[in-house]
Amino acid sequence: MSEFQEETQKIIEKIKTKSLVINRVPKNIKDEFINFADEEFESDYGMCLKSVWDNFKLWKMFFENIDMKLDKIIELIGNESQEEEIKLLSGKSINKREVKIG
Repeated sequence: MSEFQEETQKIIEKIKTKSLVINRVPKNIKDEFINFADEEFESDYGMCLKSVWDNFKLWKMFFENIDMKLDKIIELIGNESQEEEIKLLSGKSINKREVKIG
């Protein structure tokens, strides 16, 4: 193998380890992503994808936890043996009789 071919092979391997090809992306989503990357990340698609992925993980964690919080609120409201007043994280207190479920 010639020196040129070896250098070319090294470049190809480097590109393979750093590249990502995504197929079957709807045109409108692709256009939105490109516009977002252009405006917010100076066309750096890798950093744009990282930002989208990081935000997705945060939202996923938020929504997984919100179900647990709602279940706890429903349990507090429905439990007759608990006190009549519920104190929220904000410090505000609400009376269980004021809360309606359904």
